[in-house]
Amino acid sequence: MALGLIQRLLADPAEEPLLAEVRAGGASFREVVFTRNRRVMVSTGDGGRTLRLHERFREAPVEVWRAIGCVVSRKPERARLAAKEVIVRFLRENPPEAAPPRRRRARTDKSDLARLEAEFDRVNEEFFGGLLPRIPLSISGRMRRRNGHFCTHPLEIVISRRLCRKAEAGEAEKTLRHEMIHLWQHEQGHKPGHGVDFRRWAEKLGVHPRATRDVTWSCDTPRT
Repeated sequence: MALGLIQRLLADPAEEPLLAEVRAGGASFREVVFTRNRRVMVSTGDGGRTLRLHERFREAPVEVWRAIGCVVSRKPERARLAAKEVIVRFLRENPPEAAPPRRRRARTDKSDLARLEAEFDRVNEEFFGGLLPRIPLSISGRMRRRNGHFCTHPLEIVISRRLCRKAEAGEAEKTLRHEMIHLWQHEQGHKPGHGVDFRRWAEKLGVHPRATRDVTWSCDTPRT
């Protein structure tokens, strides 16, 4: 019981709605990991404790999340086949985007990545004693609800292109520092979350101590 309570306290609040709907569909997992594997869209790992989903499902409606829970549950075959149709229909209407050529993206985002990498090195040296590993940083144009994301499979930090291009100066760096705290948690062997240790580091690094925050957008950018 104590272990379950600790896991709930450390859980990423952004993942809780999805996991709750998966449980409503008939399956229970400790965590969800988003991947970019276009061949296997849904799978399990860590002895059945981890749900692995293609990142396209991050923005899926709740009925799709519930269908995923049904498909990986022990419900009757008829129910699981019907749920599979819901998932297939969603993917047919929202196919995973093909990744653009890496060289083209590197040129397009070169200046943004350069300043984020400089900020990573500065914060790592000043606050973490240079102990954080230099993991890949990337910029994504597919993020709609999140400003950034720390991923463990593969190990990387992803920042929204919209945040880099349309927010006021410094906003992307704030999100990077937020994700660097999650990297520190991961390196310490803790599940990334927004508990006491996160809030302590957030105060040191000058970032919002919660999972979400308000962003200051440029004057010509609509607030959506």
